[in-house]
Amino acid sequence: MSISVITKSPKLDYLQLERVMLLKKQRQKVSLMVDADFFDNLAEMLKGLKLPQKTIWDELNEWGQALADWQRFIVSHAVRDGTLSPQQINEAYQLFLRDNKLDDESKEAPEIPTSVTGRPATIEASPFVLQEMRALKNVNAIPETSALTFGDGLTVVYGHNGTGKSGFARMLSSACFNRSKPKIIHNIYNGKAPNTPAGAEFVIAKDVGTPYSVAFTAGDEHADLQRISVFDSSVARIHLAKESELGFQPAGFDVFDELTRVIELIVQRLEADISAKVKPNKFHQLFTHQGPVADQLVKLNGKSDIDALRALGMFGESEQTRLEEVSRQETELLSNSPIETLKILAETKIIITALQNKMNELARKLGNEASKKALGLLGEHQAATAAAFKAGGETVSHPKLTQTGSHEWDTFIDASRKLAQAEHETYPVEADPCLLCHRPLDEPSATLIKRMWGYLDADARQNVIAMDEKINAYIEEMRALELEILPAESLVRSKLTKVTPDLVPVLDGVSSTFIERRDALVKTIDAGQADCLPVGDLILPATDIRNAISDIEVQETTLKDGKFDELIARLKAEHICLQQRQILGNNIEDVASFVEELAWVERAKEAKPNTRFVTDKRRNLFQTLIEGAYKERLEEECSKLDCSLPIEFQARGSAGKTLRGLKVQGGHKPEDIFSEGEQRALALADFLTEVNLNPASAAIVFDDPVTSLDHMRKKRIARRLVDEASSRQVIVFSHDIVFVTSLSQLAKARENLSMNIHWVERDHEGKPGAVRLNESPANHKAYLSVHTASEYLAKARKAGGQERVSLIEKGADALRRTIEETIIHELFNGTVTRWDEQIRISNLGKVFWTDEIADALRDLHGNVSRLIGGHSHSDEYTGGTPDPEDLEDLIEQVKVAKKAIRDGQRTKQ
Repeated sequence: MSISVITKSPKLDYLQLERVMLLKKQRQKVSLMVDADFFDNLAEMLKGLKLPQKTIWDELNEWGQALADWQRFIVSHAVRDGTLSPQQINEAYQLFLRDNKLDDESKEAPEIPTSVTGRPATIEASPFVLQEMRALKNVNAIPETSALTFGDGLTVVYGHNGTGKSGFARMLSSACFNRSKPKIIHNIYNGKAPNTPAGAEFVIAKDVGTPYSVAFTAGDEHADLQRISVFDSSVARIHLAKESELGFQPAGFDVFDELTRVIELIVQRLEADISAKVKPNKFHQLFTHQGPVADQLVKLNGKSDIDALRALGMFGESEQTRLEEVSRQETELLSNSPIETLKILAETKIIITALQNKMNELARKLGNEASKKALGLLGEHQAATAAAFKAGGETVSHPKLTQTGSHEWDTFIDASRKLAQAEHETYPVEADPCLLCHRPLDEPSATLIKRMWGYLDADARQNVIAMDEKINAYIEEMRALELEILPAESLVRSKLTKVTPDLVPVLDGVSSTFIERRDALVKTIDAGQADCLPVGDLILPATDIRNAISDIEVQETTLKDGKFDELIARLKAEHICLQQRQILGNNIEDVASFVEELAWVERAKEAKPNTRFVTDKRRNLFQTLIEGAYKERLEEECSKLDCSLPIEFQARGSAGKTLRGLKVQGGHKPEDIFSEGEQRALALADFLTEVNLNPASAAIVFDDPVTSLDHMRKKRIARRLVDEASSRQVIVFSHDIVFVTSLSQLAKARENLSMNIHWVERDHEGKPGAVRLNESPANHKAYLSVHTASEYLAKARKAGGQERVSLIEKGADALRRTIEETIIHELFNGTVTRWDEQIRISNLGKVFWTDEIADALRDLHGNVSRLIGGHSHSDEYTGGTPDPEDLEDLIEQVKVAKKAIRDGQRTKQ
């Protein structure tokens, strides 16, 4: 795909160049169509052009793609959470085992974030503004109807402790880029609240297009929301070294410390698991003698062949029989004389020879010779049957009866004659009843029956009967054959088992073959299926028989040559081997488990991680990112916040840690040199440095950034945040009214800087999360007039019951605030204001004071206070339940007092 970028001017602007870079990054072919003077101006333009610098987050994202799953998991959560929880460390260890094939993969692997930071690439960023956060779900006790709006400049959210302000801040911390994700708890006072993840809806407006909403659930990540950075107390702690000589480390570099820490914990876990699996080899204790099996078990290692060991440990009935026989032979040899043993061996040879002759004879009777004989018998029977069929048809044929002379017809005629003879000897004669229909027989019918019965005595039929008897006799001959070479309880079998046990199953196999052939012959002959007769001679185990006789002759030679001890030794060796195989079989699972653990230990030792790659990467990034623009920007930020800056950058490796950062002069610990305020300011300076060096940063959020700081440092931080709000969206959560007032005053002094202040408090039922948009204690101008009180009065006139009383009380509260602001800003002309240490001496010239006005304002303040629900007064003292007329009268009195002050000031001028 080719994309053209056209410029009608000889000068290529920055946005066009940035677009070209973005397209090239996307691996698209880009062509430029420019005027003739373009290249003359390009070099000059590039001289002053500062392209976006890669940030620590860009570098971590790129590095993460090359890391193993378990390493990327640690880095991802170190970025998101600062410190991995014990559960996350367990999951990292599980991934380490999975990556190195050290677990059985029975558990589901933990989810690994696709992106290490969740933040978009710097070059892909475009400006946007967070407009609103609404529809909060399961965020502490904040109702779902609560919402906060945010301007494109400075937005301040004020609220006392326990009003729900922190719940809004935690939701932003969870959704945006925060190095320490807070845990958001659902409403613990509501037993019916679902125990599901917190969530909220965010409205985002980009530089082009209509605003869009993002439905966020805790645990998710959204690319645009990750471009909003959050600073709170936990983030401040991450920027400060907890131990060592370093008092500070740049944003993101603490990830390497956490990665090192977790790797060291994984190494400890791995070494503990290795120690648990390294056990002494005690299998030699199972054996009383040396032998081939014992020798193998003594030398077990992680590469031992478990399958071969399992095969060696197979100990079935045949092995048990052989063990018993070897033991018996050994016992007999030790108890008998060589002469007696030679006699037993000679008898065994005679038995084997006799059995061989018997098998040869049976093989002849069941081989091709038997098949040929059976084929001849079946052929003769078939010819006799055909002749009998023909004879029957010639004797009493009928054109409509086709089965005359068949086997079925023969059976029928034979049965009818037997039945007639049972009736009387002269049957049939004329007038005898028919055996089937019982009608009287005429002479021709009686003669026909006699002719049929005469067929039964014919030669053809007798030949068939003779062939049937011959075949049956042959079948009985086959069935009478003794085909078991070694009957189960026979003496022959017992003797062979003792001397040549290996030959016994071979001869049993021959017996099975003989029986199978005999049964096939009988079945085929009985069914008359000549085509299915088995063919071929039977193959006998001549080699096995020769080997058995040869073994006997070797033993005989040994005994005759006086090598009795050699024979005993051979039997003893076989005895030991069989016993050890039996023991191995009984312990094979323990042996297999031992070998598997040895193999695991060997793999684990090879996979044992080290932290060198962490040290190298940290040093490289420190040199690339910090020792340049970062240091310059940090010095600038420290200057703006008036905080001490360590003067020396260092980067040296040690056990996975790069002792880096800004070293305090003299090598002192930072807590010995820096105050808490300086440390917090330094952390804030680093945060602002990272934000300003990252073009992808869209907005920044501060949650109580001045906790525990003195008023001078609060003012410096307020001034810096107002400065920042001139270039990007800034959102500040604070319970410090002095700090909020300072932000408000500084923002009002800036041209073209929008500012919004919202007030989070508890509602009239005491529930947190009630938001009063564009209102705060510092917003005195909203209360300089009686407008707010009058609005509550208008609503109260339309309401009834408790709602009316509540509206009157709120109106009285607003009116009391108006009285207070009137005293500060009109009576005393703002000479001394709330939450501000500055005294404006020049304003004293416009102060107008009379005792009458002072008394009137004092009395009004008391009367208004009696209408407020927060003050407990008896109905008798207040005159009963307040009504709109009471509030209206007080509003009019305040108007009169304010007019008197203004008139007096004009008179004084």
